[in-house]
Amino acid sequence: MKSSLGKTLREVRKGKQVSICKIADEYLSKSQISRFERGESEISCIRLMNILDKLNITLEEFLTIHSNENHPNNFINLIKYIQEEYSKQRFSNIKLLLNEDVTYKISSLERTMIKSIIYTFDKSTKPTKNELLELSDYLFKIEKWGYYEIILLGNCVRTLNYDTLFLLTKEMVKNYFYCFVSKTNKRLVTELALNCLIASIDNYRFNHCNFLIQEIELLLKNELSYYEKTVFLYAQGYFELKQNNKIEGKHKMKQALQIFKLLDDKPTFMRYNEHYSLIFKDEQ
Repeated sequence: MKSSLGKTLREVRKGKQVSICKIADEYLSKSQISRFERGESEISCIRLMNILDKLNITLEEFLTIHSNENHPNNFINLIKYIQEEYSKQRFSNIKLLLNEDVTYKISSLERTMIKSIIYTFDKSTKPTKNELLELSDYLFKIEKWGYYEIILLGNCVRTLNYDTLFLLTKEMVKNYFYCFVSKTNKRLVTELALNCLIASIDNYRFNHCNFLIQEIELLLKNELSYYEKTVFLYAQGYFELKQNNKIEGKHKMKQALQIFKLLDDKPTFMRYNEHYSLIFKDEQ
């Protein structure tokens, strides 16, 4: 079975206004490249990488383009659907995903994730202990975390017990796939680490907090990431507050809330302002 990599190469080459003559050499003739682009033959990986180098495109970029054009992902489509329905508060549609006759092919792990999402708006629906055990067993076996594993864990934060959440987060920040071209995984890892940091502060697990703060600092180094940096500022203030440094902690938390206002990020401002108000309700 021939792959469609050649078709992607042709689109990239034409998009860059480069003729086959420009990329052909003594190792790969014009006719060989032409047959590869038409899907009539294959070329070795080293030859493909040589062509990509001539086109000034990285292998990561090429594979990202190829994947986006040729492999619609059932899981990604599922996540997009859930995000859209959740944002519009069409919660009943999310519940319908647990039915057997749905459009998406949903695995047992994904059902656990969906139940965890439903739990955020309906406390009567929650994954069973066995379902959460299956999920955690799967994630603990993962040596390289991709988008799939990061999203699974991120959506089950509220239903996993704290110790399991921390240990899995620790594994994730050390072993996730990083792509320079698409930083989605890094952003998601950062957001999940921030959520775990706040959970660690809530549970007074300060040794865990120190570990997570160091990891988050590394994740945010040389990144713009205004949202993540502002949440981190708030979390650091919350951490200092819990360590009895009330003045500095409160100052950082208020500073973060002000930044969310300036960024016009109303949903995030409301979420963290509610958290702040609960902490300082006796002072208001």
